[in-house]
Amino acid sequence: MPSQTEIQLTQEQLADFAVYYEGDYKPLVGLLIRWGTSRHEAEDVAQEAMHAALMSWPTVQSPKAFVRTVAHRILHRGWQVAEREACAARRVAQDAMVEAFDANEDRSEYLRMLRALPEAQRVVFELYHDGYSYAEISEITGQQRETVRSNVRHARRKLVRMMDPESTRREATHGS
Repeated sequence: MPSQTEIQLTQEQLADFAVYYEGDYKPLVGLLIRWGTSRHEAEDVAQEAMHAALMSWPTVQSPKAFVRTVAHRILHRGWQVAEREACAARRVAQDAMVEAFDANEDRSEYLRMLRALPEAQRVVFELYHDGYSYAEISEITGQQRETVRSNVRHARRKLVRMMDPESTRREATHGS
């Protein structure tokens, strides 16, 4: 993509872009919201995608397709960062859970709880806890990535319920 100083647009190209921007900005924001972003994030992503379109305007063949592709890539990049951060937070929480068992020298209780999990959940939970990504676990186990994610989530919930039976009551009364 050319830098701002390299882009040379004619008045006609600027006018064409302005017309396009006015007609497609709100629909783009709406689409981004339907993709699961907040209004604020949708507006930021739409602005960034529109800026990319402006910087490439002389070579853009299909402006709507171009900005949607750019917007999707921006969101995907953001989701990857968010997933990595969430993954790190889950690992910290899981490590804390394991450390709590270790600190109490209640390793046999931890192993008993792990053995109580269905094999598919136990295997993916332990791999995930060891730092493998969903994609890596999927490759190792032959399960679909979404199945791996689901098994990790279910294993975590079951372990939390085993550690804190009151959590089941709280979930039922608060809908969590």
